[in-house]
Amino acid sequence: MIVVESKEINKPSGTLILEGGAMRGIFTAGVLDAFMDRGYYFPQIVAISAGTLQALCYLSRQKERNKRVNLRYANDRRYMGIRHLIRGGDYFNFSFIFGELAENLMPFDKDTFMTASERMLALVTSCDTGKITYISNKGCTWDEYKQACEASCSIPLFSKPVQLGNKLYVDGGVGMPLAPLPEELPFVTKKPVYILTRDKNYRKKHIHKIERALLSMMLGGSYPKINELMATIPERYNEKVEELLQREKEGRAFIIRPEHSVHVSRTERNIHKLRNLYEEGRRIGESRFDEMLRWLCNA
Repeated sequence: MIVVESKEINKPSGTLILEGGAMRGIFTAGVLDAFMDRGYYFPQIVAISAGTLQALCYLSRQKERNKRVNLRYANDRRYMGIRHLIRGGDYFNFSFIFGELAENLMPFDKDTFMTASERMLALVTSCDTGKITYISNKGCTWDEYKQACEASCSIPLFSKPVQLGNKLYVDGGVGMPLAPLPEELPFVTKKPVYILTRDKNYRKKHIHKIERALLSMMLGGSYPKINELMATIPERYNEKVEELLQREKEGRAFIIRPEHSVHVSRTERNIHKLRNLYEEGRRIGESRFDEMLRWLCNA
């Protein structure tokens, strides 16, 4: 498994950066399906949390798989639920998602993914240091990389930490809310394309002192760095939103996001809401595709 640390010069055709958002990731699935309609694949994809699950099917060239998975299994007890959280420590049942579902019920094309020329980087947060690590799909096995993706999706309180090597990691969004800026990446890119899962006016509510104390109590004292980071996610998220908005205005970032307020929760089971968000993503991905290509091609 390759941990990417050094700065590298990226190909000139841009870097795709995917926000998480759990079930809101179905918006990203729609956008990526629109890209696949055009046969367009970014040479490098950076993904956080649920964004990794969307990136997997993008690079395995399985158009509409994420749509089918979410619409068919959102209400399946094997897919997610409080029962899994109580019994196994994970609200989302990764054993089912990467096991029976990916192997038999709706096969994931791991061979195409593992031989794809594109590089994917999954963000995870170290339980010990609270720092972000970027894990590449190159130089590892499928079993190793799916563990990295599971770690990237492991939201504290919803999931237990995942062991990679001899260390424990949780959701990349803990150490890096929203998405990384170009200067926060382990390589050089001047053309970042972001797919976000909230509209441009969304801001997270601040966590009050009492709420922070309750959060710390629920998380326990095993990982103090994670406790600290969880308490400051809203402030760091909102700061990143403002920075990306400014860069978008200046033409230094291209952002695809929902046009209106998103009323889909992390654990959404309403199929109508999920389908509508997917269709919005596909429509926006198609309508902005040519604009995106022009932006990528401009020096």
